[in-house]
Amino acid sequence: MASTAGEVKRHKLPPGPRGNFLLGSAREMQKDVVQALMDGWREFGDVVHFRLADQHIYLVAHPDDVKYVLQENYKNYPKVPSVDNKFKDVSGEGLLNSSGDFWLRQRRIAQPVFHRQRIAAFATHMTDSTAAMLERWRVVADRGETVDMRIEMQRLSLDILARALFMVDLKEEADVIGNAVTIEFEHTFRRLQSVVDLPLDWPLPGNRRFKQERAKLDQIVYRLIAERRRSGAVGTDLVSQLMQARDDETGESMSDQQLRDEVMTMIFAGHETVSTAMTWVWAFLSKHGEVERRLHAELAEVLGGRVPTLDDIPRLTYTTMVIQETLRHYPPIWLMSRTPVVDDVIGGYLIPKNSKTLVFICPYVTHRHPDFWENPEGFDPLRFTPENSAGRHRFAYFPFGGGPRLCIGEPFGMLEMQLVIGMVAQAFRPTTVPGHIVQAQPAISLRAKYGLVMNLKQLINPSVEPSAGVPITAAAAPRQ
Repeated sequence: MASTAGEVKRHKLPPGPRGNFLLGSAREMQKDVVQALMDGWREFGDVVHFRLADQHIYLVAHPDDVKYVLQENYKNYPKVPSVDNKFKDVSGEGLLNSSGDFWLRQRRIAQPVFHRQRIAAFATHMTDSTAAMLERWRVVADRGETVDMRIEMQRLSLDILARALFMVDLKEEADVIGNAVTIEFEHTFRRLQSVVDLPLDWPLPGNRRFKQERAKLDQIVYRLIAERRRSGAVGTDLVSQLMQARDDETGESMSDQQLRDEVMTMIFAGHETVSTAMTWVWAFLSKHGEVERRLHAELAEVLGGRVPTLDDIPRLTYTTMVIQETLRHYPPIWLMSRTPVVDDVIGGYLIPKNSKTLVFICPYVTHRHPDFWENPEGFDPLRFTPENSAGRHRFAYFPFGGGPRLCIGEPFGMLEMQLVIGMVAQAFRPTTVPGHIVQAQPAISLRAKYGLVMNLKQLINPSVEPSAGVPITAAAAPRQ
């Protein structure tokens, strides 16, 4: 970075597409933002300038520069208020949205609750929920019916999260919660993409529906918080632990509003990201027979048909690599935005401070950087062996973010995915229904646009021949 303001100003703006005279690249971004970012990066390099009407976006793709923004100079790149305010309409001042001293206080309170040793206590909840799903699937398989894996993984992750948060069973309310999450996410993403963002208080149909769904979620969450407070019991669930937690410096605990915001953050961030990632695991396994064979071989050797436990995780190395490679291809949180406090230089280019300036960090793009990934569009879990990972740039792969705002729920999410995949892959071979389109849709997360409709084949011996599978189409697949 240049040492003085004068030296900073002498740098040029990054190159980028000219776009429309008035709108710049707004149309391309609205049509397919992932493809627009990929196209810009391929044509112009690791720092790209996009103009959207009077707004300026600077895509930063090289791991060195990602590290600079998220870690080394993070104080100059806070989260974007206009973006955060839209998410606050969903989950309030939770860790995902808060900033400054308030964020630091909340992080201090919550950090011990998410310690790996405490998270490990939820392993049994995760396997119990998965076992119940597998029992239901056996009936479905016997009938020859299909399942939408996106919906199944949403229900499963929500059930696991409800047990972890409150030690309750929310199966009867799972569809209500899942539908509310979907509606609120879709509405928020439309607002983020809109050139003109009309206030949420305006009586528009989309706004009314958003607020109705938010009210449904609030009713459920506040009820559960009140029941936990009335009981006075100190349980192992996350909400009980958050209620008991105190700020070491101030001695303060969380109010009901703060608890609500953190619970909403976990529902939207944890439930959505983990379920989306697991959905893509099944899509890739259905397509890649050799990967599926190696996964089954490891599960047979380590587990031999039994339910995995926490002690098995260190030996499920290939299973973990399958998850890591899936997260490389389709990081659920595929885009992060920041705004510079002062003028700066990244990659030799000027990044000017301006109320209309955004810096984009896109794991989807960086995870495909050819300087760090051989054959980046290929699906190869062995990229993540210790030998192949040695020396890899820390920010060449960052599905859970990085720097001070590294996702606090990473240990929980990884443990959940390892246990669920270890159980499901021993019991069933999900195969994508022929003709079903498997395509990523960029929204708040990278969901399967048309769901993931799959047949369920019950397994007696998982070493039988794998399925042929169908192609997986990325939202920004490389153009030939």
